[in-house]
Amino acid sequence: MGTLLIESILSSKSALSNCSSEPGTPFQSSPDSWARLLGLRTSSRSSLGRGETGKRALLILATLLSCWGGSLQLLAEDATPSRQEEWQQRRETKSQEVKTNERNSVERGALYVQKERLLEKLAEGWKSFHPVFGGMSTGSGFAGGVRYEPRLANGAVYFGSSGAISTRVYQKYDLAFGAPRLLGGKLFANFYARYRSSPQEDFFGVGPDSREQDRTNFAQEDSLFDFTFGWNWTRWLTTGARVGYLKTNIGRGTDKRFPSTGDVFSPAEFPELINQPNYYHTDAFVSVDYRDEPLNAHAGGFYLLNYAYYDDQKLNLYTYRRLDAEFQQYFPFLKKKRVIAFRAHVSLADTSAGQSIPFYMMPSDASAVLRGYREFRFRDRNFILMNLEYRWEAFSGLDLAIFGDAGKVASRRSDVNFKDLESDVGFGFRFNTIKSVFLRIDIGFSHEGTRVFFKFAPAF
Repeated sequence: MGTLLIESILSSKSALSNCSSEPGTPFQSSPDSWARLLGLRTSSRSSLGRGETGKRALLILATLLSCWGGSLQLLAEDATPSRQEEWQQRRETKSQEVKTNERNSVERGALYVQKERLLEKLAEGWKSFHPVFGGMSTGSGFAGGVRYEPRLANGAVYFGSSGAISTRVYQKYDLAFGAPRLLGGKLFANFYARYRSSPQEDFFGVGPDSREQDRTNFAQEDSLFDFTFGWNWTRWLTTGARVGYLKTNIGRGTDKRFPSTGDVFSPAEFPELINQPNYYHTDAFVSVDYRDEPLNAHAGGFYLLNYAYYDDQKLNLYTYRRLDAEFQQYFPFLKKKRVIAFRAHVSLADTSAGQSIPFYMMPSDASAVLRGYREFRFRDRNFILMNLEYRWEAFSGLDLAIFGDAGKVASRRSDVNFKDLESDVGFGFRFNTIKSVFLRIDIGFSHEGTRVFFKFAPAF
């Protein structure tokens, strides 16, 4: 009886045709194939016991029910595709709402600035007029002004002029014009004139052992007239020369919190407090620049070698020579979302017998980028400086950075080495566009305390 039931089920092709190995593919079956699959031989029904036959019949029924159930499910899915699409759309909409709600106010503001291109529009200006922010020495306070820069002869001729003043009454006015693309872009020539007034520059003394408690201030003004010309050998290799005239003057500082420099340091030690030189100067330089964006570099490098000769035309007491070598390299990864940036700068000075360098003409780069110290904290004839930064994109329009600085000044060139370096560490924020850093905030820590710097330019 059980064997007859099995054969009856196996002979029902209409039932088996709904069971498929893949959706939409009928399972090809016959009574003999199913019997062989389950170990039954229709020609010898009596060779199996009743119990064994019953078990295999139940197995066939379970298999058929499973196939019919899967077919019904496929039919149900095919019947309601619009319902599934509706639920999928609801889930995607909800996901977008969650992402939007997760953004904080700073990120939403930055995204709005980027979407509306507010920084780019600000830089583009209005009818050749552009706003100016910063651009003065550290410690000047917030500075702002305007620059007039029309586009002439389709860029073949350059003209620009600007004026700015700071909250501490620092002033800067300049004028430039030139031809940046002569002879098919190979030759360039330009003229630059500048007047600058800095009423309270800091001075702590000369040398690496100068003391923070000896802080003084002095007023400085200078007028500069330069003519520069050069040759672009390739897109990244440039050589050139510069000649010019520099007139200098210093006086009493206006910062009432600290004494004027002349009240603490004597003219016997620094005779330039009484008389200041005027200079003719000449420079020769070679540079290699293959950065992707010079004002917001994420890849490439920049190398500069500059030799300068300052000839004291007024007093014949302060003639000197200076050699500067600077190296910058940027190592990007993760599609330039992360950057390791490194800079090294060495400056060496030399004088003839009977000549010296005024303290206010001594290099101050070492103090300006040792970000854990006060501005212009160290001055001397020579210096060595190194900066290392790790920068990453927090979100569009804002990069974060952690940094370390090390360097020192020295009176002798033989002391320009890696011994007894001043150092600091810190972190910073860079508000930027693709092409430039609009605002940089750095917080540095050293054994002399914590310092905060606001700059409208990249660190390097």
